[in-house]
Parts: sequence; structure tokens; C-alpha cells
Amino acid sequence: MKVYLLFLFLTAFLIGCANTPTAERTSGALVPNSSTGLPLTEASASESEGLPLLEAIENAAEQIAAELPAGTRVAVVAFESESKNLSDFLMEELAGALHRSRIEIVNRQSLDYLYHELDFQMSGYVSDETAQFIGHFVGAEVLIEGQLRNLGTVQRLTTNAVYVERASSASISRIVVRNDQAFRDMVAALDKQPVIVQTASYGVTEQSKPQTAGTFLDRGILFAMRGDYEMAITDFSEAIRLNPNWVGAYMLRGRALFASVSSVRGVGDDFSGVDFVTAAGRQFAAGQMMVFDQAVADFSQALRLDPNNALIYRERGNTYLSIGDLDHAIADFTQAIQLDPSAAMVYSNRGNAHYEKGDLESAIADYTQAIRLDPNAAVAFSNRGNAYYDKGDLDHAIADFTQAIQLAPNDAIVYNQRGIAYYNKKDFEQAIADFEASLRINPDYATARTNLELAQRGFP
Repeated sequence: MKVYLLFLFLTAFLIGCANTPTAERTSGALVPNSSTGLPLTEASASESEGLPLLEAIENAAEQIAAELPAGTRVAVVAFESESKNLSDFLMEELAGALHRSRIEIVNRQSLDYLYHELDFQMSGYVSDETAQFIGHFVGAEVLIEGQLRNLGTVQRLTTNAVYVERASSASISRIVVRNDQAFRDMVAALDKQPVIVQTASYGVTEQSKPQTAGTFLDRGILFAMRGDYEMAITDFSEAIRLNPNWVGAYMLRGRALFASVSSVRGVGDDFSGVDFVTAAGRQFAAGQMMVFDQAVADFSQALRLDPNNALIYRERGNTYLSIGDLDHAIADFTQAIQLDPSAAMVYSNRGNAHYEKGDLESAIADYTQAIRLDPNAAVAFSNRGNAYYDKGDLDHAIADFTQAIQLAPNDAIVYNQRGIAYYNKKDFEQAIADFEASLRINPDYATARTNLELAQRGFP
């Protein structure tokens, strides 16, 4: 997770000026006392009317908390404002204020891992379908989205808390915020400095002692992010014990089980995915196969609870692919594609399964579709290059490897693969250059070193 810096002097900007007008709540909105009792409007407001931003956020949190049972698990999922940094700030401040009001807050890391899956931004509208998906995966009972809108002389802070299962509103607040010099100075400062994510002030840490299913899941994600899969599996298991019908907990435990016995090249930000290496004919020990079987069982249980979830079909397909169960892998990837035809990497992974079966034409077709959907998918280019190479089409293979290198210039494996293609074209000079480039990236890459020696012997 990225760590950001926020200068302390922003707090001073937010405290605002003295002489705050007295306010009363009318139909969920804070409005200044007046003889007419009418809400503040753009025409009638001045920049000194309304509340300082921090006070407005505290008031919104108090209103939300007053309408929810203590301990309700809440996710602050999105905030629309004039800038991403301001939206991040609003989300962090609201989460902290809710936590102080005895509301359980979903860890920001837990949301981040899911948003990587959804390619979702925290500054936009959340559909009912997305809200239910998020709620099911992170165990949130209520989702909150908000907006800070510039009305000219004032700002209006709006929050909307929605029950996940009922898709009905739990609380709506509308609060007028001062648009004075202190506010504008704060926004200018935020534009220069990203916001620190202060999860430790309201969420779990690795040192926390979780008491609920949600906090066990949040801590499990923290362990998984650092590669401590055993601790992550333990926490996800406890989350499942406390909430046996939690789709997200089964999926994450399955992912952690899979990662614990796979050849992992990398883990996505906030444990949003596992980048693994497949090897045709690889043999696994009995203990490893047992763990893979447990992962499949977890993904299967998650699908029983949520049978139309493309992500889980993808995860189970990856597991089948890793252990060489290619027919089941292709079936799962196909189902994932039917549910979400826009998922480029699922096409690429199904292409891998076809490739392992020796069906090069189907593999190339899937890699090509993955590239159409995501022209920046370096892995799809390198995979298609491998398929073209196996067909004997060296020119197309070299073209794909070259594109993969342009997109991911630090991948030693692709340089080695292109070097092999050049070697087979008897272009030893280019082959030597690629093997040397591969070794500069990874000096311990034994295959590239062997290939370099062969190319040097073949070079006149």
C-alpha cells in the first residue's frame, strides 16, 4: 500500500474562522437560523455561512451513527469532489469520525484490493449492483458515498448511507460548508500533497486483536499482502467461522491457499490477485496437492453462495490451470467470460490452458482477444509470442515479444524468449543482445546465461 504525507498545517486551514453561525437541523440538512427558516441557497448564501469542513464531517458522522446500531460494519466507498486528493481526505476523515462513534469501519486495504478487481475509482457513483458486490466481499452491512459540491459562495456536503442487502437508504445528510479562504487554502494544499491513509487510527493492524469476522478479514488481507499466507489463512478461517456465508472470506482464503503452494511471481496491490507461473507437466507433492484441493473447495463454496461471480470462476480456473487440470480450467474461464466478456486476463489465462493442451490456434485467438480488450497487456503479447514461436512463425513471435518488452521493459523472461527466436533465425547478434539484456535484469537467470553461451558459439 502506498503511504502518503499530509502536512499538519492543513488542520489549521480546516478549523476555519471564529463566529460560526448557530445551526439547526431541518429535514436532514444543517441550515442557518433565520427568521424564515428556509434552507441556505446559492443566491442567499455568503462564504461565511455554514460550518468549517471538519465540523461538517463530524456532524455527518454523528447523524449516520445515530441511525445505525453500534458495531455496524460500514464501508466508505466513494466521495465525489473537485479533486482526488480532496475526495481521499473526505473519506479518511469521515471514516475516522464514524469509528469514534462506535461504527466498525472496513479497512481501506480491504476496499483497495476489491477496487483493483473492479477497476473502480473511489470518487464516482456506485451502482446498486456494485454496492451489493462490494458489501458481500468485504462484509459491509452499510455503504456510504458522498459528495462535496461547490455552490459558488458555499459548499454542500452530502452523505448517503445505504443498506447493502435492502438497497435502501439508512441515512442521508446535507450540510452547508463554508467556502471561505481557509477552505480554499486547504484545497490548494491538498492539491500539492497526497493524503495519508491513516487506517491505523480506525482500522486493524497486524498487531490488532480482532473481535469480529470483518476485522479478522481485514487483518488477513494485511498478512497476505506481505506474503504471510499461513497467518492470512488463519484469519480468513476465523472470519468464516464467525460468518459461514461470507463469499469474500472463502474467496480470499482460497487465494491465500493457492498462493502458498504456487510459483508466485508477484502479488497484486492489496492482495488483489496472484501472478503465478504455470509449467507443463510440473509434479506437486501430496501435501501441495492437498492445499490446491482446499483452494478449489473454497472457491467452489464461494460459487455456491454466489453462482454468478465471474471473479471466483477465474480464481478457480487459475487453480485448475496451475495443477494441470486443463479441461476444468477452460470450463471455468469460459464461464467467467460469459459472465464478464470484458475481462482481458481471463481470455489470456484461457489461452494458457489451450496452449498447455497444444491447441495453438485457440490459444492465439484468446490472446488476440485479450489484446483487443487491453492493448497494454504485456503478458498477452508475450504469451501469444510463445504460441507463434511454437507454430514456427518466428517473425510474428519476435513482433509480439518486442511489443511485450516495450510495455514491460524489465521482464527478463521475455528478452530471453525473443533471444531464442532470433537465435533460431540465425540472427546471433540480436540473440546475444537479448540474452545480455535478460541477464542485466536478472544476473541469476541460468537459462539466459546458457543461451548466451550457445549464441556466442554460433556467432561467426
